[in-house]
Amino acid sequence: MADTPALIPPFTGFPRQGISFFHALALAQSREWFHAHKADYETLWRAPMQSLLEELRTPLAKIYGRKLDPPKIFRINRDVRYTNDKSPYKTHCAGKIAFAGAVNNQEGMVALYLHLGMEEEAGCGTYELDPDRLAHFRRAVIAPKSGEALARALGAVEKHGMRQISIGELKRAPSGIPVDHPRIAILRHKGLAVSFGKIPKAARNTVQLKEWLLAQAKIAAPVMAWSHAQKIGFPSAEE
Repeated sequence: MADTPALIPPFTGFPRQGISFFHALALAQSREWFHAHKADYETLWRAPMQSLLEELRTPLAKIYGRKLDPPKIFRINRDVRYTNDKSPYKTHCAGKIAFAGAVNNQEGMVALYLHLGMEEEAGCGTYELDPDRLAHFRRAVIAPKSGEALARALGAVEKHGMRQISIGELKRAPSGIPVDHPRIAILRHKGLAVSFGKIPKAARNTVQLKEWLLAQAKIAAPVMAWSHAQKIGFPSAEE
């Protein structure tokens, strides 16, 4: 007889006392301390994050009009291979819901990225592109019709306090692009993600967080539609 899948409890908000867990972890940064308090992390952060993302998947798919992959919770362990900071643990809990068919790494396009704890971020889109996909993105931004359409979509989200972000934003114009290009602010980015802005305090520890995230996703949906139309963050025909 097959095992019955464990039921995921409904999302009721992240417990208010949860932030004290990360403050203590930041001070300890010890594997011994974490393993002694792992159950607290599961209860205060990982379980609510799983519930939240599971409940968001279906309504987000309706907002974007696209199929979405199952949610993924990121490891709390830090990758310390390429940094002088050898602290073994992150001080936030992070998860994502990716668009089905997106590239399965940082270049991939996500319907929602969320991390909460001592640091907070919520957004959607493609946070970083490899050189070939970045060149494709820039060509689409430079082209008058598609570029102007993206500029209008980003201008609309900015009116709601949201903004374009990426990993590795340039301080100057990319090579070969004039500094006075009308869409230079977009072209300096190495990806096309939208930050949802500051999470309201009233929503962080209640079910209101789910409704706030859905409202922000609805505002950002035209930018995601542009990304889909231009195949940003998706495999090329040759892959």
